[in-house]
Amino acid sequence: MNNKVTGSCLCGSVKYTLNSEPQMALNCHCNICKKITGSAFESVLLIDQADFEINQGKDHLTVYQISKKAKKHFCNRCGTPIYNLHRLAPGKAIVHIGSLDDPTCIEPSINLHAENMLPWMLTIRDMKTFAQGLER
Repeated sequence: MNNKVTGSCLCGSVKYTLNSEPQMALNCHCNICKKITGSAFESVLLIDQADFEINQGKDHLTVYQISKKAKKHFCNRCGTPIYNLHRLAPGKAIVHIGSLDDPTCIEPSINLHAENMLPWMLTIRDMKTFAQGLER
């Protein structure tokens, strides 16, 4: 990551910058992460909270208490998850990779809670794949 990395929500109300290199990037397959993303897993990066700068739309962030340990921050206009705070990672922001303006600049290297990984994740590369969406 040579340049500053930016991110935003789907509607553009919330915009942010990462002012340092992430400390790690991972996929979490726990059932809570599946629920809060509506997906098969959650891809996140870990960065010092002081290096995670909300440039626009702080007033559009809503906080949801996920558990006794964690809080999710998401855009209250479009619902995009932006970052989480977790009691076990004090001083860190857990940023959703999907909210990056260029998510290809970060590659997760760890899978957590693999015991909850959906079985089809192991064969995803073998699925029929289209470069674009399905045409009707």
